[in-house]
Amino acid sequence: MRLKRVLGIPAIVLVAGSLSVGLSAAPSEASAPPAARLLVAATPSTQLGPCKSATYTTIQSAVDAASPGEVVVVCTGTYNEDVKLTKPITLLGTGSPIINATGQDNGILIVASGATVEDLTVENAIGEGILAIGVHNVTIEHNVVQHNDLGTPTSSYLECQAAQGVPGDCGEGLHLMGVADSQVLDNVVRDNSGGILLTDETGPTHGNLVEGNVVDGNAFDCGITMPSHNGKAVTAAGTLQPTLGGVYDNTVTRNVIFDNGLADGAGAGVLIADPFPGTADYNNTVSDNTIEGNGNPGVTMHEHAPGTYLGGNVITGNTILTNNVEGDPTSGDTATTGIVVYANNAAHASPIHVTITGNLFEGDVWGIWETAGTVLTQAGNTTVGVNGLVHQAA
Repeated sequence: MRLKRVLGIPAIVLVAGSLSVGLSAAPSEASAPPAARLLVAATPSTQLGPCKSATYTTIQSAVDAASPGEVVVVCTGTYNEDVKLTKPITLLGTGSPIINATGQDNGILIVASGATVEDLTVENAIGEGILAIGVHNVTIEHNVVQHNDLGTPTSSYLECQAAQGVPGDCGEGLHLMGVADSQVLDNVVRDNSGGILLTDETGPTHGNLVEGNVVDGNAFDCGITMPSHNGKAVTAAGTLQPTLGGVYDNTVTRNVIFDNGLADGAGAGVLIADPFPGTADYNNTVSDNTIEGNGNPGVTMHEHAPGTYLGGNVITGNTILTNNVEGDPTSGDTATTGIVVYANNAAHASPIHVTITGNLFEGDVWGIWETAGTVLTQAGNTTVGVNGLVHQAA
């Protein structure tokens, strides 16, 4: 735990597990955090430092008692919960606490703008390990999100159910749904069915920063997925409706994304996609990531139907090594490929405009695979051991 994150905060609520070791040493009087407002400990003798005076034995009871702006510090231990954050508080782990969400829909559900979740391990949920829905100004930082997203299409959890031609994916490991101006920073998201997901079912998802994460081994889906699932994001006439839906103006940068989508060949490193008419996914930036060994191309852009908008996305400065190791049946690309841009209908009124600049492609047959119906701005890309930089498919 980094004590500087809690110093000077008006009140701290402490949560203790049954096998806590607490802080590594009791802080000096001058640097000690403020006295907790509510204290109880089922096994206080197992705690060290401030955790010795912990007030709650479940995270949810502490969250319910905390006031907006306060910090709930979760001490070492395992907590079998589905925690719901309904107010703008900070949920902060110390000593590697684990939320074991076995049998639960989620590990942490964030429905309060301004909330922060930091330094926790979240695992074994039916759906998302961490789900933020309908909020803004949320920070999800320095967590380990692993072995979640375990449901199947027969699970009762809504995110596992198919809808409008979109197969149920149980929400991936970490999910922003209808979320704006938030941050997903320096997390490890591994061994879920899918990694990090940004969608717009409940409203637009925009202005978010996904930075510095390690996303690996999510075997049945993509590493980072940005699909629009809201049929109101663009009208039939092609007019964008950014207040109603759309996944736009998000930045995915400085992540390490590898070995996703290998179990069934249905996972890219980063996916930007519009699955049905009315969906829109635009003006997103994918920059300075390292992407390798994913089932589909390193960055995959799919327009699955006419009547969508998939324009203005920028792919820049990435290191893209061997990807598409399982092939991409949607685009017909079976060779290893760094980036694919696929348009479903070459004759529709809004071709896909994408900017691809300054990337390094290494160890693929193709750097970029594009189909008819795309307008590619390409400059400053370099290749090492690549058969061809751009392949224009029929």
